[in-house]
Amino acid sequence: MKKFILPLLLVPMMFGAFSKNSVKTDVIEEKTLAISYAIRSNEEHPFLDYWAHFRELHDQVCEITLEDFKEMYIVYMGLTQEEKEYINAQPDGFEKGYTIGQVIRTLVNKYYPNHQKVREEKQKLDQSSIIVIATVVALVGATAISVLYILKNQKVIK
Repeated sequence: MKKFILPLLLVPMMFGAFSKNSVKTDVIEEKTLAISYAIRSNEEHPFLDYWAHFRELHDQVCEITLEDFKEMYIVYMGLTQEEKEYINAQPDGFEKGYTIGQVIRTLVNKYYPNHQKVREEKQKLDQSSIIVIATVVALVGATAISVLYILKNQKVIK
């Protein structure tokens, strides 16, 4: 009976029925990109008017108080993701070369610093560096002991 069942169980394995490495090919679809431009006005985004008024009151970014920042940030967080992306790309009217998104990120980092990021910036020595340092210290120590031993044998040191 064993002789009959064993070949019956091994036949599917010979043909790869239970193989995990079987090749599956998917249909490759070619996707094309379409770029569209949307012209928007300030009437569509009242936040731009709010931002202009906010920046008139606070022309120096570093001097914005926490209360004023929180008030502005609540309005900013009320925007949808698409609106935020559009607003972030708009140039700041008071700081040349900066966008509204960069100014808001600066304020967020000022009032809510990311302590996790600060911890990650501290560099740790990797294993190979530690081995090199330990080897150099060991060689310096062995050299010093060898010099002292030679001086003692030469009777320079008692």
